[in-house]
Amino acid sequence: MSIKAVNGYMAFMAKQIVAAISNCGNPFVEEYLDSMDCSVEAEITNLEALQRNVARNPGGDHSLASDALRKWLFGWKEADKCLACMGLKSSSAWAEGYFKAGRA
Repeated sequence: MSIKAVNGYMAFMAKQIVAAISNCGNPFVEEYLDSMDCSVEAEITNLEALQRNVARNPGGDHSLASDALRKWLFGWKEADKCLACMGLKSSSAWAEGYFKAGRA
């Protein structure tokens, strides 16, 4: 399993989600994050912190930091609806890319 590939994929995913949240303006995004007990600002902060941590240590273990991505990877609650309203691919497609990166 390539840790650097997985970390790179997590950083890429975090960057895409931050950009989508920032540019979307759809009220459902805030509703979805509220249902996960997370504000928009907190989610953006968590995802940006994950990106910084991966950039500082691309070969490190960021599995705990990846908690911010779990709500997007595994289709929790209405993740697919939220991802679709932001113009992003489904949680299953993100998860497939994540697991492919792990096998690289």
